[in-house]
Amino acid sequence: MNLRRPSVNNIVVIDSNFVLLPFQFKIDYLKEIELNLEGKTKFIIFKQVLDELEAKKIREHKAIKFQKHFKSGLSYLEKNRENFDIEYREDIKDKSETTDDFLVRSSIKLKSENSRIFLASNDALLRKKAKESHIGRIFLRQKKYLSFERS
Repeated sequence: MNLRRPSVNNIVVIDSNFVLLPFQFKIDYLKEIELNLEGKTKFIIFKQVLDELEAKKIREHKAIKFQKHFKSGLSYLEKNRENFDIEYREDIKDKSETTDDFLVRSSIKLKSENSRIFLASNDALLRKKAKESHIGRIFLRQKKYLSFERS
């Protein structure tokens, strides 16, 4: 009897702005992504992304709305760990690179191990870098729909 977990068909790397989506725009992005991608999906969140959000929280300590969205976004992820394959990775960027460069580099590495990789981000520049690197993109359109671009 084979007790192995089914293999993952899609890997979705979550950028910092996606962590804030559930309460910022009332989007259940984990569910929407899983419904729109065929096969088993794994979501990856790097420590670098959470560190970036934490730094912004400290920098903008008077931005109560951001802090509320950040806390709610983390809560959303924790509440959904039972329903979705969410993996937190400890990787952080090199001192010489930006978080965007780190996410693209990490996605390229993941793509060499898995055929379907997506970067979930609303950052236009990051999505452009991902497209140039032949990485699929997921982003919010019209503040209510997720859009999927495959490479």
